[in-house]
Amino acid sequence: MGDWPATGGDRVLSILFYSVQYQSAFDDALALFRARALILEPIHGLTPEEEYEAVAASLRNDSPLADLIPSPLPVPHSEQEFRDFARRVLDHMDALRPWPELPFLSVAEGPWQDYADSPVIARIRMNEMRVTERIHRHLSQVNGDERLRHWLTLRLNSGDEVALAEPWWPGSEDIAVLSRRDADRATETVLEAFLHVTGFTLDDLDDLTDGVDRLSRGGAGTGWLAYTLRRERTSGGAGQAAFQAFQRARLHCEAMDKPGVVAVGPPGKGLVPAFTSPEALAHYVTAKGGDLEPRFFSTVGADLLGLLPDGYAVLVDPGQEYAAAFDRHGPR
Repeated sequence: MGDWPATGGDRVLSILFYSVQYQSAFDDALALFRARALILEPIHGLTPEEEYEAVAASLRNDSPLADLIPSPLPVPHSEQEFRDFARRVLDHMDALRPWPELPFLSVAEGPWQDYADSPVIARIRMNEMRVTERIHRHLSQVNGDERLRHWLTLRLNSGDEVALAEPWWPGSEDIAVLSRRDADRATETVLEAFLHVTGFTLDDLDDLTDGVDRLSRGGAGTGWLAYTLRRERTSGGAGQAAFQAFQRARLHCEAMDKPGVVAVGPPGKGLVPAFTSPEALAHYVTAKGGDLEPRFFSTVGADLLGLLPDGYAVLVDPGQEYAAAFDRHGPR
């Protein structure tokens, strides 16, 4: 047993086996849990499909899988157990298709060659540790660059590519958000997409563009709240991280002719449907026989809680497998 494999399926399998090193049994529930993790939180620099293909390729050769772990596992397993577990993880990944759209992917590359000339579109008023906690991605240490300590490239589901860099300003640990110099979209549009898919808000940063539209997603798809709810569902349901994401996220509700919200059910058990996108709201309303283009209003989750009648909660994205309810105290 030696160093961590650098690339390919061996790298994916070594990380997979390391994550279950204290498990006495590689049962099916564990295989499903790890399959969901590979889909929702892919290994740095890889897409879920690349992970899948890499593991499948490793399983096609006869090299001992136990040799992929740099040190002996606390709970030993046979070669056959390793192989059976990896195959069941792939089987579960297949069963979970089509996989959900991710808000972004981390890209395995160091600082851009022209990063010094790339526009800085925002200044996040947090240090590297707090940013890592918020987006569940580590900024990599930069070697051989006198200016930078940490760097992370993200490919957003809008198609934009941004980088998080630190330090950028003398004497500050704030994180700079850079857009590629050759980006073909306006910097404010790129920042709108970045905010939507990462869950940061304008209260968290300084907008260094010409000014974003608070109501715009910048052409992005799945946002941070829907992603967080889906991820937390795999570990028992919405918790405080989801509640915090809910409070910051912009939600869309069906509008009435008079002030208020559309509520369903009696007080104590009643719910106010809210959606992470106008498209999801329209699909919900039309499925009930409503207008094809329903009227709606949008506001952030924290403000929406203030509009609730007593005894009601907000149900986010009803009909989705990750749907979750929140009241003023947290997840219901």
